[in-house]
Amino acid sequence: MGSVIKSQGTDLYWASAPTAATRAVCITGVSGLGGARDQIESTCLDNTVDKTFVAGLGNPGAVTVNFNVHKDELSHAALLALKDSGAEVSWGIYSSDSALAPTVLASVMQVVTTRVSAIFKGYVSDINIDISGNDIWKGTITIQRSGAVAFKMTTV
Repeated sequence: MGSVIKSQGTDLYWASAPTAATRAVCITGVSGLGGARDQIESTCLDNTVDKTFVAGLGNPGAVTVNFNVHKDELSHAALLALKDSGAEVSWGIYSSDSALAPTVLASVMQVVTTRVSAIFKGYVSDINIDISGNDIWKGTITIQRSGAVAFKMTTV
């Protein structure tokens, strides 16, 4: 029987150059790695009870990344610049199974054999900064996915 994947120690990286990755500092949550498939109606005229459907293409959703904003943090400034550029880049979410940093090959994040991962392409469509009384600055990055997520659920 498999074991759970702890969220502590999870990292988010993006391909910031053809052979370099940048880690997003102090992420506090990630959601939205799904995306429902379209349905294509295949109902024949002689059907009298219910319509029939076949699976169509998937609709990549938006990935939401929550983070605590740090002053003087270069990765946070780089994320704002990435939003301004609109560039589509490769992203990787890596489990805490080891601290081994991922590599980038031809601008694509690579799997790490000792870490569970989810790799996808997308662009930063929005960054929101929330400021409340008696709290810290918190941010939300919205990454619009383009294409499928490649999950690697093993650490061997």
